[in-house]
Amino acid sequence: MNFKLLLLASLSLTFIISCGKKKDEIKVIEDEITTGPSLDLLWKTDSLLTTCESVLFDKHSQTIYVANINNGPWEKDNNGFISKLNINGEITELKWIEGLSAPKGMGMFNGKLYVNDIDNLVEIDIADQKISNKYFVEDNPQLNDLTISPKGVVYFSGSNSNKVHKLENGSITIEADNPSGKRLNGLLWQKEGLYYADFGESVFGLVNNEDHTFKKYSEGLNNADGIVRIENGDFIVSGWKGELHYINSNDWTKTLLLDTKDQSISAADIDYIPETQTLLVPTFFHNRVMAYKLNLPDSE
Repeated sequence: MNFKLLLLASLSLTFIISCGKKKDEIKVIEDEITTGPSLDLLWKTDSLLTTCESVLFDKHSQTIYVANINNGPWEKDNNGFISKLNINGEITELKWIEGLSAPKGMGMFNGKLYVNDIDNLVEIDIADQKISNKYFVEDNPQLNDLTISPKGVVYFSGSNSNKVHKLENGSITIEADNPSGKRLNGLLWQKEGLYYADFGESVFGLVNNEDHTFKKYSEGLNNADGIVRIENGDFIVSGWKGELHYINSNDWTKTLLLDTKDQSISAADIDYIPETQTLLVPTFFHNRVMAYKLNLPDSE
Protein backbone atom coordinates (compact mmCIF):
# COMPACT_ATOMS: atom_id res chain seq x y z
CA MET A 1 0.00 0.00 0.00
CA ASN A 2 2.79 2.41 0.90
CA PHE A 3 4.59 1.53 -2.32
CA LYS A 4 1.46 2.32 -4.35
CA LEU A 5 1.05 5.65 -2.59
CA LEU A 6 4.71 6.47 -3.20
CA LEU A 7 4.38 5.57 -6.87
CA LEU A 8 1.22 7.66 -7.22
CA ALA A 9 2.89 10.64 -5.56
CA SER A 10 5.90 10.30 -7.84
CA LEU A 11 3.73 10.19 -10.96
CA SER A 12 1.75 13.22 -9.79
CA LEU A 13 4.93 15.19 -9.19
CA THR A 14 6.24 14.25 -12.65
CA PHE A 15 2.95 15.34 -14.25
CA ILE A 16 3.05 18.70 -12.44
CA ILE A 17 6.65 19.35 -13.49
CA SER A 18 5.86 18.33 -17.06
CA CYS A 19 2.86 20.66 -17.19
CA GLY A 20 4.95 23.47 -15.83
CA LYS A 21 7.53 22.96 -18.57
CA LYS A 22 4.85 22.92 -21.27
CA LYS A 23 3.31 26.07 -19.87
CA ASP A 24 6.69 27.80 -19.99
CA GLU A 25 7.27 26.57 -23.54
CA ILE A 26 3.89 27.93 -24.66
CA LYS A 27 4.62 31.26 -23.01
CA VAL A 28 7.92 31.53 -24.89
CA ILE A 29 6.18 30.86 -28.19
CA GLU A 30 3.52 33.46 -27.40
CA ASP A 31 6.23 35.95 -26.52
CA GLU A 32 7.91 35.28 -29.86
CA ILE A 33 4.63 35.81 -31.71
CA THR A 34 3.92 39.15 -30.07
CA THR A 35 7.35 40.66 -30.76
CA GLY A 36 6.43 41.58 -34.34
CA PRO A 37 4.59 44.67 -35.57
CA SER A 38 0.87 44.91 -34.81
CA LEU A 39 -2.11 47.25 -35.13
CA ASP A 40 -4.70 48.57 -32.67
CA LEU A 41 -7.88 50.26 -33.88
CA LEU A 42 -8.01 53.92 -32.79
CA TRP A 43 -11.15 55.23 -34.48
CA LYS A 44 -13.39 54.94 -37.49
CA THR A 45 -15.52 57.54 -39.20
CA ASP A 46 -19.22 57.25 -39.78
CA SER A 47 -20.38 55.87 -43.14
CA LEU A 48 -20.88 59.13 -45.05
CA LEU A 49 -17.61 58.74 -46.97
CA THR A 50 -19.06 57.14 -50.08
CA THR A 51 -16.67 54.70 -51.74
CA CYS A 52 -13.62 56.29 -50.14
CA GLU A 53 -10.51 55.25 -52.09
CA SER A 54 -7.63 57.40 -50.87
CA VAL A 55 -6.52 59.38 -47.82
CA LEU A 56 -3.84 62.04 -47.43
CA PHE A 57 -2.64 63.68 -44.20
CA ASP A 58 -1.59 67.33 -44.22
CA LYS A 59 0.76 67.92 -41.29
CA HIS A 60 0.57 71.72 -41.57
CA SER A 61 -3.21 71.96 -41.15
CA GLN A 62 -3.64 68.66 -39.27
CA THR A 63 -6.23 67.74 -41.88
CA ILE A 64 -6.97 64.38 -43.46
CA TYR A 65 -8.23 64.61 -47.04
CA VAL A 66 -10.41 61.76 -48.33
CA ALA A 67 -11.11 61.01 -52.01
CA ASN A 68 -14.66 59.69 -52.44
CA ILE A 69 -15.50 57.96 -55.71
CA ASN A 70 -19.18 57.83 -54.77
CA ASN A 71 -20.13 54.55 -56.49
CA GLY A 72 -18.70 53.64 -59.93
CA PRO A 73 -14.88 53.35 -59.72
CA TRP A 74 -14.34 54.27 -63.39
CA GLU A 75 -17.55 56.08 -64.34
CA LYS A 76 -17.56 59.70 -65.53
CA ASP A 77 -20.57 60.71 -63.45
CA ASN A 78 -19.25 63.92 -61.84
CA ASN A 79 -20.52 62.88 -58.41
CA GLY A 80 -17.13 62.27 -56.78
CA PHE A 81 -15.90 64.56 -54.02
CA ILE A 82 -13.11 65.32 -51.54
CA SER A 83 -13.83 65.35 -47.79
CA LYS A 84 -11.89 66.77 -44.85
CA LEU A 85 -11.43 65.04 -41.48
CA ASN A 86 -9.68 66.11 -38.31
CA ILE A 87 -7.13 63.84 -36.66
CA ASN A 88 -9.83 62.33 -34.43
CA GLY A 89 -11.75 61.01 -37.42
CA GLU A 90 -14.52 63.60 -37.31
CA ILE A 91 -15.79 64.80 -40.68
CA THR A 92 -15.29 68.57 -40.70
CA GLU A 93 -16.43 69.12 -44.30
CA LEU A 94 -18.06 66.27 -46.20
CA LYS A 95 -17.99 67.82 -49.68
CA TRP A 96 -15.05 70.21 -49.56
CA ILE A 97 -14.53 69.81 -53.33
CA GLU A 98 -17.21 68.46 -55.69
CA GLY A 99 -17.50 67.87 -59.43
CA LEU A 100 -15.01 65.01 -59.75
CA SER A 101 -15.97 61.61 -61.14
CA ALA A 102 -13.83 58.91 -59.54
CA PRO A 103 -11.09 60.62 -57.48
CA LYS A 104 -8.32 58.33 -56.30
CA GLY A 105 -4.66 58.95 -55.39
CA MET A 106 -3.71 62.35 -53.96
CA GLY A 107 -0.59 64.37 -53.29
CA MET A 108 0.22 67.88 -52.09
CA PHE A 109 2.82 70.46 -53.09
CA ASN A 110 3.13 74.23 -52.73
CA GLY A 111 -0.47 74.88 -51.75
CA LYS A 112 -1.94 72.59 -54.39
CA LEU A 113 -3.71 69.26 -53.93
CA TYR A 114 -3.31 66.91 -56.90
CA VAL A 115 -5.92 64.20 -57.47
CA ASN A 116 -6.20 61.48 -60.11
CA ASP A 117 -9.60 61.36 -61.80
CA ILE A 118 -9.81 58.62 -64.47
CA ASP A 119 -8.07 60.46 -67.33
CA ASN A 120 -7.43 63.82 -65.67
CA LEU A 121 -4.82 64.87 -63.17
CA VAL A 122 -6.75 67.52 -61.25
CA GLU A 123 -5.01 70.42 -59.48
CA ILE A 124 -6.89 72.00 -56.57
CA ASP A 125 -5.94 75.32 -54.98
CA ILE A 126 -6.27 74.53 -51.27
CA ALA A 127 -6.57 78.11 -50.00
CA ASP A 128 -9.15 79.09 -52.65
CA GLN A 129 -10.96 75.74 -52.33
CA LYS A 130 -11.41 75.33 -56.07
CA ILE A 131 -10.12 73.35 -59.04
CA SER A 132 -7.36 75.44 -60.60
CA ASN A 133 -6.23 73.16 -63.43
CA LYS A 134 -6.76 69.83 -65.16
CA TYR A 135 -4.22 67.82 -67.14
CA PHE A 136 -5.79 65.38 -69.58
CA VAL A 137 -4.10 62.04 -70.36
CA GLU A 138 -5.11 60.29 -73.58
CA ASP A 139 -5.96 56.63 -74.34
CA ASN A 140 -8.00 55.82 -71.22
CA PRO A 141 -5.11 55.39 -68.74
CA GLN A 142 -7.39 54.83 -65.71
CA LEU A 143 -5.24 56.99 -63.45
CA ASN A 144 -4.87 55.62 -59.95
CA ASP A 145 -2.19 56.49 -57.40
CA LEU A 146 0.01 59.56 -57.13
CA THR A 147 3.25 60.64 -55.46
CA ILE A 148 5.23 63.90 -55.54
CA SER A 149 8.98 64.45 -55.29
CA PRO A 150 10.48 67.16 -53.05
CA LYS A 151 11.01 69.24 -56.22
CA GLY A 152 7.31 69.13 -57.06
CA VAL A 153 7.42 66.56 -59.87
CA VAL A 154 4.12 64.65 -59.86
CA TYR A 155 4.30 60.94 -60.69
CA PHE A 156 1.01 59.13 -61.24
CA SER A 157 0.10 55.60 -62.23
CA GLY A 158 -2.18 54.37 -64.99
CA SER A 159 -3.82 51.08 -64.11
CA ASN A 160 -4.93 50.57 -67.70
CA SER A 161 -1.82 52.02 -69.35
CA ASN A 162 0.58 50.26 -66.93
CA LYS A 163 2.71 53.37 -67.13
CA VAL A 164 4.08 55.91 -64.69
CA HIS A 165 3.02 59.30 -66.04
CA LYS A 166 4.80 62.48 -64.99
CA LEU A 167 3.80 66.13 -64.64
CA GLU A 168 6.79 68.47 -64.67
CA ASN A 169 6.82 72.16 -65.56
CA GLY A 170 3.26 71.93 -66.80
CA SER A 171 3.90 69.07 -69.25
CA ILE A 172 2.78 65.44 -69.12
CA THR A 173 5.31 62.77 -70.18
CA ILE A 174 5.91 59.04 -69.59
CA GLU A 175 8.41 58.26 -66.83
CA ALA A 176 8.29 54.45 -67.05
CA ASP A 177 6.40 51.74 -68.92
CA ASN A 178 5.72 48.21 -67.67
CA PRO A 179 4.08 46.29 -70.55
CA SER A 180 4.27 43.04 -68.58
CA GLY A 181 2.38 44.57 -65.65
CA LYS A 182 -1.24 43.67 -65.00
CA ARG A 183 -2.65 46.79 -63.28
CA LEU A 184 -0.19 49.35 -61.96
CA ASN A 185 -1.49 51.04 -58.82
CA GLY A 186 0.42 52.33 -55.76
CA LEU A 187 3.39 54.70 -56.11
CA LEU A 188 5.77 56.17 -53.54
CA TRP A 189 8.67 58.50 -54.41
CA GLN A 190 11.93 57.85 -52.57
CA LYS A 191 15.45 58.96 -53.45
CA GLU A 192 16.36 55.50 -54.77
CA GLY A 193 13.38 55.39 -57.13
CA LEU A 194 9.63 54.93 -57.26
CA TYR A 195 8.23 52.09 -55.20
CA TYR A 196 5.20 50.58 -56.90
CA ALA A 197 2.34 48.18 -56.23
CA ASP A 198 0.78 46.18 -59.06
CA PHE A 199 -2.86 45.37 -58.32
CA GLY A 200 -3.19 42.56 -60.86
CA GLU A 201 0.12 40.88 -60.08
CA SER A 202 -0.26 41.48 -56.32
CA VAL A 203 3.39 42.53 -56.10
CA PHE A 204 5.45 45.33 -54.55
CA GLY A 205 8.73 46.55 -56.01
CA LEU A 206 10.89 49.42 -57.25
CA VAL A 207 11.09 51.40 -60.48
CA ASN A 208 14.81 52.04 -60.88
CA ASN A 209 15.91 55.67 -61.23
CA GLU A 210 18.51 54.92 -63.89
CA ASP A 211 16.87 52.63 -66.45
CA HIS A 212 13.21 52.87 -65.29
CA THR A 213 12.85 49.09 -65.08
CA PHE A 214 10.40 47.43 -62.67
CA LYS A 215 11.91 45.07 -60.11
CA LYS A 216 9.68 42.89 -57.90
CA TYR A 217 10.49 42.68 -54.19
CA SER A 218 7.45 41.07 -52.52
CA GLU A 219 4.67 38.94 -53.95
CA GLY A 220 1.31 37.52 -52.82
CA LEU A 221 -0.09 40.86 -51.63
CA ASN A 222 -3.71 40.19 -52.67
CA ASN A 223 -4.46 43.10 -55.03
CA ALA A 224 -1.64 45.38 -53.88
CA ASP A 225 -2.84 48.96 -53.62
CA GLY A 226 -1.36 51.69 -51.37
CA ILE A 227 2.21 52.12 -50.07
CA VAL A 228 3.63 53.98 -47.07
CA ARG A 229 7.13 53.99 -45.58
CA ILE A 230 7.59 54.18 -41.82
CA GLU A 231 10.32 55.64 -39.62
CA ASN A 232 12.62 52.61 -39.61
CA GLY A 233 12.68 52.32 -43.40
CA ASP A 234 10.20 49.45 -43.68
CA PHE A 235 6.97 49.61 -45.65
CA ILE A 236 3.28 48.88 -45.26
CA VAL A 237 1.39 47.84 -48.39
CA SER A 238 -2.37 47.47 -48.53
CA GLY A 239 -4.17 44.69 -50.36
CA TRP A 240 -7.44 46.06 -51.69
CA LYS A 241 -9.51 43.04 -50.68
CA GLY A 242 -8.81 43.84 -47.02
CA GLU A 243 -5.22 43.14 -46.03
CA LEU A 244 -2.35 45.19 -44.66
CA HIS A 245 1.16 43.80 -45.07
CA TYR A 246 4.32 44.89 -43.25
CA ILE A 247 7.32 44.67 -45.62
CA ASN A 248 10.80 44.34 -44.13
CA SER A 249 13.18 46.51 -46.19
CA ASN A 250 16.21 44.32 -45.38
CA ASP A 251 14.99 41.09 -46.96
CA TRP A 252 11.55 42.05 -48.39
CA THR A 253 9.73 39.47 -46.30
CA LYS A 254 6.13 40.30 -45.41
CA THR A 255 4.02 40.03 -42.24
CA LEU A 256 0.24 40.16 -42.32
CA LEU A 257 -0.89 42.98 -40.01
CA LEU A 258 -4.62 42.99 -40.69
CA ASP A 259 -7.17 40.89 -42.58
CA THR A 260 -10.73 42.18 -42.92
CA LYS A 261 -11.74 40.26 -46.04
CA ASP A 262 -14.35 38.20 -44.18
CA GLN A 263 -16.03 41.42 -43.04
CA SER A 264 -16.00 42.75 -46.65
CA ILE A 265 -13.91 45.72 -45.51
CA SER A 266 -11.38 46.75 -48.14
CA ALA A 267 -8.03 48.47 -47.62
CA ALA A 268 -7.37 50.92 -50.44
CA ASP A 269 -4.84 53.79 -50.77
CA ILE A 270 -3.45 54.24 -47.26
CA ASP A 271 -1.48 57.03 -45.56
CA TYR A 272 0.60 57.26 -42.38
CA ILE A 273 1.14 59.86 -39.66
CA PRO A 274 4.67 59.23 -38.30
CA GLU A 275 4.35 61.59 -35.32
CA THR A 276 1.64 59.40 -33.79
CA GLN A 277 2.39 56.15 -35.67
CA THR A 278 -1.15 56.22 -37.04
CA LEU A 279 -2.09 54.28 -40.16
CA LEU A 280 -5.07 55.66 -42.09
CA VAL A 281 -7.08 53.13 -44.10
CA PRO A 282 -9.89 54.02 -46.55
CA THR A 283 -12.28 51.09 -46.82
CA PHE A 284 -13.83 51.70 -50.25
CA PHE A 285 -17.38 50.20 -50.34
CA HIS A 286 -17.43 50.06 -46.53
CA ASN A 287 -17.65 53.88 -46.70
CA ARG A 288 -15.42 54.66 -43.74
CA VAL A 289 -11.85 55.63 -42.92
CA MET A 290 -10.35 53.55 -40.13
CA ALA A 291 -7.27 54.58 -38.12
CA TYR A 292 -4.87 52.14 -36.48
CA LYS A 293 -1.97 52.63 -34.09
CA LEU A 294 1.11 50.87 -35.43
CA ASN A 295 3.01 49.05 -32.67
CA LEU A 296 6.65 48.32 -33.44
CA PRO A 297 8.89 46.08 -31.30
CA ASP A 298 11.40 48.88 -30.64
CA SER A 299 8.66 51.22 -29.42
CA GLU A 300 7.20 48.86 -26.81
